[in-house]
Amino acid sequence: MIFKNKVIFLFGLFLLVAMGEAQAQINQTDPKEMVKELSQSVLKQIDLQRKELASDPAKVKMFADEYILPYVDTPKMARYVMGQYWRSATPKQQNDFSEAFKNTLLRSYSQSLIKLKVSKIKVTRVEEPREGRATVVTDVTQSDGNISSVIYRAYLNKHTHKWMLYDVTIEGISLLLNYRKIFASEFDTKGIDQVIASLKEKNKV
Repeated sequence: MIFKNKVIFLFGLFLLVAMGEAQAQINQTDPKEMVKELSQSVLKQIDLQRKELASDPAKVKMFADEYILPYVDTPKMARYVMGQYWRSATPKQQNDFSEAFKNTLLRSYSQSLIKLKVSKIKVTRVEEPREGRATVVTDVTQSDGNISSVIYRAYLNKHTHKWMLYDVTIEGISLLLNYRKIFASEFDTKGIDQVIASLKEKNKV
């Protein structure tokens, strides 16, 4: 439950960023600047649109679905979550799971946006373990004074030459690793098609 609350907090940041930058172009040529600009948008937009989001939760999902994709590589996330099962899946199964996984994230966490109260987000350091990969470490201060360490992982897309986010770690817990463990058991016991069907059914709600 603790991790889920943290994931709600994190994914909410992603959604707020996507929504807040509907009319602005985020700098994706540098991972540090990308995260800084996204973070600044969070602080501004959450207060400007809190009442609107509270009265129409469906709008949050609509905005997120339209604007999150330029900055977060959900297909890459889905491939990692499937792990070894990705290689044995057909192209259709891969596409279906990627879409269902994205919608699951949106369904699970979009309604938690209005609960976020963040006073400050600071980038503390950037590490590049190898070419085309970056880790951006931030301290997120909430309105109650609690500070969480949030680490974003990004990669440089060789085709678009833009940096994309694909994982986040909060206080040592990786979102992707957590989901990979959960779905590994699901795939093993139910099979790929049944897991996809189950996700699609839940996403209808």
